[in-house]
Amino acid sequence: MTLRQILRAGAVLSCIAVPAHAQAPSGGWRTQLAAPPAGPAMAQAMTGRGEVPATRSPRDARPAVGLAELADRANAAHPQVLQAAAGKDAAGHSLRDAYLGFAPRANIIFDKGKERLNVIRSDNFLYQLGVNNFRNQGYTLEVVQPIFDPRLFAQLHGAYATLRRARDELTAARQRTLFDLMQGYLTTLAAYDGYQVARAEEETLARQMAEAQTRQRLGLVSEGDADEVEARLRAAEAQRMAAAATLNENFASLERRAGFRVGPLAPLAARIPMSPPSPARADDWVREAQAHNADLRAMESATTEARAQAETQAAALLPRLDLRLTQDRSDTGGTVYGGGSTINDRTLLFRLTVPLFNPDGAGYPLFAARARYRASTYRLEDQRLEVEEKVRTAFEEVVANTRRDRSLVKALEAQTRIVSGKRARYAAGTLPIKDVLDSERDLYQAQRNLLAARYNYLLNLMMLKRLAGDFTEADLLYIDSALDRHATPVRRLVGDGQDG
Repeated sequence: MTLRQILRAGAVLSCIAVPAHAQAPSGGWRTQLAAPPAGPAMAQAMTGRGEVPATRSPRDARPAVGLAELADRANAAHPQVLQAAAGKDAAGHSLRDAYLGFAPRANIIFDKGKERLNVIRSDNFLYQLGVNNFRNQGYTLEVVQPIFDPRLFAQLHGAYATLRRARDELTAARQRTLFDLMQGYLTTLAAYDGYQVARAEEETLARQMAEAQTRQRLGLVSEGDADEVEARLRAAEAQRMAAAATLNENFASLERRAGFRVGPLAPLAARIPMSPPSPARADDWVREAQAHNADLRAMESATTEARAQAETQAAALLPRLDLRLTQDRSDTGGTVYGGGSTINDRTLLFRLTVPLFNPDGAGYPLFAARARYRASTYRLEDQRLEVEEKVRTAFEEVVANTRRDRSLVKALEAQTRIVSGKRARYAAGTLPIKDVLDSERDLYQAQRNLLAARYNYLLNLMMLKRLAGDFTEADLLYIDSALDRHATPVRRLVGDGQDG
């Protein structure tokens, strides 16, 4: 579900409900909801609703968990981070193994066996006819020192590329975990605010419904007007139910990203600064992303790795020179001549291997390796274009939401005045109920538009920093510092009249 779809469901990006002690002035991060005062009709209308927060039990009195606490736990034990860390360790071992390719290679082979020799006939008078049984044993020690082997240099080049890729993947995994956690946290807070907006809109319509029924009994409104209010009330009920489900879904998504069960969350504070991005040009952010984006750097290292693999296959077709030392010892219990022997044999030689045709019996994998390298370069170019597109999109979103904030605040203030005026005219009997309902609907939509812009500002600003390779724990602390630890914690909705 996209942010716009969630907004239309009344479930996200509507940071409206504010504790009485934390009401912000006009233009603050949270805008006071223009809802009717809570009265008997409102209480009666909300009775029996499954998502109404109930009286808290001692378990519900747990303190709110901030973003920094979640990040500390998630970054230390998240499966994706641990997987990337294990991959980095494996790449380090591969680099060590590549260096060991230049070292001497020593092997020793032990032989021990029993031989039965049956000489039936021989023209050599030295041979002993008949059956002889004897035991043989010995060993062969071989030491090979590569002197010139182009494959080793290509493998070392590839090992360094693999290690760089693994390091960049670990950095990307950490940034991705932190960003996903931050995104899930903010989206969950916004889902709760969306639920509060949907419930407040339903309360407004419930009050209008009670008032319309009273006026209908007095003959002041028609049955059609009462039906109009009821139709909108039932739609608001459905919207509130969808918002409640979305809130719980966002809690589940946050727990999946964190990797553990999440408790109550701290809501955002009344005000946060909305500054334009710095640097102020999208091209500067694109250059930063192309130089420091962790995913892009990992892709570049993967391309270098593919090139090294092609070089390794090409080097397998070149001559190579080895120095070989062989030490043999053989103890035989007998021969065809009748007597046993003990022989020590030591050989030192240079071996030049010149591949001619199909040297390893596996064809010529060089051509496939070169094709894979070309494919990796195309993937890298596509990744660069994708990163640039995302950077420019996030940059424009941040700039646009920064500029739109003031206009949306003024639009909300104007719509609030319009609602007040139409309510007064409706009370005086000079305006139909439909016009009041339309203006109240527009008021809630104005609130959603304002707070959607502010949530999108935060999310796209953090996305911009992540794309530029500059998303760190400090950015999480920035979001964490904007949380209000004294406000009512955000909890999931469970059961009938319970908040979890």
